[in-house]
Amino acid sequence: MLFLVFSAFFSASETAFISLSQVRLAHMVNIGRPGAARVARMLQRPEKLLATVLLSNNLVNTALASVATALAISVIDNADVAVLLATVGATLLLLVFGETLPKNLAWNRPESVAFRATQPLSIIGWILSPAVRLLQGLSMSVGYLLGIKPNRSHVTEEEIRTMISMGASDGAVDASEAEMLEKVFHFGDRQVQEIMTPRTEIVGVEENTTFEQFLDTYNQESHTRFPVFQGNIENIIGVLSVKDLLQSMARREVQPGTSVTTVVRPAYFVPETKLVGILFSELTQQGQQMAIVIDQFGGVSGLVTLKRLMEVVVGPVGEEGEPAQEEFDIVGENIFEVGAGMAIQEANDELGLNLPEGNYQTLAGFILSRLGHIPEEKECLHYRDLRMEVLEMRRLKIERVQINRLVEQAVGEDG
Repeated sequence: MLFLVFSAFFSASETAFISLSQVRLAHMVNIGRPGAARVARMLQRPEKLLATVLLSNNLVNTALASVATALAISVIDNADVAVLLATVGATLLLLVFGETLPKNLAWNRPESVAFRATQPLSIIGWILSPAVRLLQGLSMSVGYLLGIKPNRSHVTEEEIRTMISMGASDGAVDASEAEMLEKVFHFGDRQVQEIMTPRTEIVGVEENTTFEQFLDTYNQESHTRFPVFQGNIENIIGVLSVKDLLQSMARREVQPGTSVTTVVRPAYFVPETKLVGILFSELTQQGQQMAIVIDQFGGVSGLVTLKRLMEVVVGPVGEEGEPAQEEFDIVGENIFEVGAGMAIQEANDELGLNLPEGNYQTLAGFILSRLGHIPEEKECLHYRDLRMEVLEMRRLKIERVQINRLVEQAVGEDG
């Protein structure tokens, strides 16, 4: 009976440590749960733990079989029958009470079993340390000959994202929190050109503009920073901060007729292929709020602000006293009105459009690539189960699009 109890203990311990959640264990260590640190230390050397458990389990199982055989022979005259009955009986006992039941218990309660087993296993491991080290050495030698390297795997990004998805499904993580966390993983992989304000939408100020003239511009476009250019927007020489302007006016350092160039800060230029995550770190470390985006030919392709980078994760953020403006409106079942400047990845994430990647960054770029010409208002594009209608044009630029997901119809790809 004693050997059977030990067998059950070692079987349960093996299953408990294998099925123990590493993430939850790390959390318990962080909150200071008693015994968690000891369990974590033991799992730092899994090969020693496994060797201790397996060696001990095999010893007690062998001992149990030997005792069962000796008892059977002492009771039954026929030695062959005695050995057969002892083997069958010991196997059934070990299978049910030494393996199945304890492993099921440990699988359902890995934390409870692992925390209770740590101290006994430490003592047993110390007692059997010579044999354990020998077993470890033999195992590692054979593994080396077979080309097997120790597995020191860590939690991957995909595993974390799967846990977030499971947490959202179970209600442990709020849906909005799960969405934000998912955006964090996309954040570092995206390029600046995907989320920048395009050159055609940049509101700039000419270098010879006076403060009085600038106030008219600010009254129409109340941004906090404006690129200052010389001649045209392709030649940006700096950035005008409204805060700097107000401070200069408060100190009486400027007059209404003074040129804005007196308070212009140097512009910060970045290539359009720079990753968003890297740019965010650069802007925060250098105290910058805006970056001018340059294409491969050295021309200005757009700009991006620190606020815009934050919106990639948290969603639209309105100006003070103004509500945030969403890039799309739900106007009916499976019908959306979308700003054509919406990034393809955001459109796929927010609306589930599953649009393919290509040599374009926005919804407008996708439509142009499919049509092959500049559309007119009310012109439609069909792509798979989507019907896209151009609602608004501003000269040659697509401003707004209505997207209708045709659930009841099988719509072929067009364009």
